[in-house]
Amino acid sequence: MNPINTKMCLGIDPNPTGKDFESFKDSVYKHMEILSFSCGKLNNYIIKPQLAYFLLHGSKGLLLLEELVAKFQKDYTIILDGKFNDISTTLKAYLDFAFVTLGVHGITISPFLGEKSIEIAVEQCVEHVGKKGRVYVLCATSENSHSDLSYIQDNWRNIVTSCKKVQENILANDPMYSQVTGVVIAANREEILFSQEFITSQLSALCPGIGAQGADWNVISKSKKISNEMIFPFSRAIFSGGNIEIEQMYENIVNINKYFQGS
Repeated sequence: MNPINTKMCLGIDPNPTGKDFESFKDSVYKHMEILSFSCGKLNNYIIKPQLAYFLLHGSKGLLLLEELVAKFQKDYTIILDGKFNDISTTLKAYLDFAFVTLGVHGITISPFLGEKSIEIAVEQCVEHVGKKGRVYVLCATSENSHSDLSYIQDNWRNIVTSCKKVQENILANDPMYSQVTGVVIAANREEILFSQEFITSQLSALCPGIGAQGADWNVISKSKKISNEMIFPFSRAIFSGGNIEIEQMYENIVNINKYFQGS
């Protein structure tokens, strides 16, 4: 068993019942309060703010995001879920926003512009963040729909192969960056998570979908049998959008964290 590489991630998706900014702000502060209380009480320290909820409130939302990142940058590894990608200098502007302006440690990106854009993202991540950095490329989502535009769903093997190649190039320059390149594979896509292609790639995986999206909780124990780093985000199952009391949030964290302990 390999529990060290199987980690819990706290998804920061403030989505209060009230849609005004004050309700959102209260929800963010409630998330921040439980994060402060949980520091030092969990085995793994990863949080994943969803950029969309903060952008919804414009500059005020971005200021709150900056406050959250600044407050927890030293205590947690912070992955910004923004699903970025673009070409060349535009992509670098997105990356500077994430790694320099905000100061997060990792991001999610789409694979639509190919291997070069993944290379740029990983190189910028290494330059600005160092060995704590992570770039997660969308690979297999929980909504397994097929159409003429289902690029990700039909090409997950190619995405894994490309990410593996980028990772190997980074490792050739410095072996300390063994986990900087990763893929997003939904927790309900077990046929991919436990495929030989993914396991032998040794890539890290961000695996959303347990809880509200219906993935089997047993996937956590199964993941301990392989050596890939596997990160499972939880948001609604813990925070309920910020609509419950702090005590209940912490109880939810403790209960879910039990799945990640020992063998």
